[in-house]
Amino acid sequence: MLRKEWERRLGGGRFLWGINQPLGSSAQVAAHRTGSLLALFSPVASRVRPGERKRADALLWNAWIDASGQVRPLPPHTFIASRATLPSGRRREQHYALVCASSTALTVGTQLRVFPEHLRSVSTGKPLGVAQGAAVVDCVGRAKEQTGRSYPLALSVELEAPYFVRLAQPCVLKARDLADVNNATRAGDFDRFVELVARLRGRSPTDTVRGVTRDLFDVAPIETAAAYVAPAHVVRLRHRPAAEHPRELTGDLFDLGPAEAAAFGGVAQPRIGRA
Repeated sequence: MLRKEWERRLGGGRFLWGINQPLGSSAQVAAHRTGSLLALFSPVASRVRPGERKRADALLWNAWIDASGQVRPLPPHTFIASRATLPSGRRREQHYALVCASSTALTVGTQLRVFPEHLRSVSTGKPLGVAQGAAVVDCVGRAKEQTGRSYPLALSVELEAPYFVRLAQPCVLKARDLADVNNATRAGDFDRFVELVARLRGRSPTDTVRGVTRDLFDVAPIETAAAYVAPAHVVRLRHRPAAEHPRELTGDLFDLGPAEAAAFGGVAQPRIGRA
C-alpha cells in the first residue's frame, strides 16, 4: 500500500492500479448513471499456494492504449507489475489498470463492509462469481436490509474517466529487481524507490509511440469525465478538493505530456494485491 501512496503523491493525487481483466463498458454505464465510481478493495481471502511463493520474473508495463488505439507511455513514476504467465501456464499478453484518485493519503482499513449476496454485476445483473477479481457492481437493497456473509473493505478511492485502461509494452522484470522494489517499500525508503523505478522504467521497450492525440494524463479530470457522465454530474465533480502538492518531484500525473512521460452505484471491486 505504501508504494501506491508514493505513486499517488508523485501523481498529484492520481495513480494507476493494475488488474487482470478489463471492465468492458460497465464502468461507463455505471458512471453515467451515478455520476462517479468508487473502487472498493477487499483483502485477498485465499492463501498463497506453495508454488506461488517461488520468486520468478514478472512483467513491468510501460504504456497504455487510448480509445483510438494509440500507444501512450505511462508516467515515469508509475510502477505496475504482473505475473509473466497465466494460471494456465501461457504467457500473459494483456493487463489493465484502474485510473484511481484520492485527495488524501492511502491507508488500509475502513469501517465499511460488503455483503456479496447483495451485489449484482452491472453488465449481467447476476451475482458475482467466487473467483471474480474485479467487477463493476450495483448494490441491491438498503443498507439496513443487508444480511448474510460479509467481509471488510481495506481501501476506498475514486475512479476517474476513462476508469480503466489497457496496458502495453511490457518488459521482463527480474525477480531480484522486484525484490529490491519491495524491500525499499518495506523499509519506507522513498528515495530508493524513486531511484529503482526510474532505472527499471528506463529499460522500457523502444516500440514506436504512435500518433499525436492528447495523452490521458494531459487532460484535466473534469474534461475526461464530461465525456462519460451525465451533464448534471459535471458541476459536482468540479468542486472536489484538490490533492496536496506532490513534493515538487514531478508534474501532476495527468499533466505529464507525451514527451515528458515519453463504485456505490457502480463499484469496481478488485482484491488487494500486486498492482
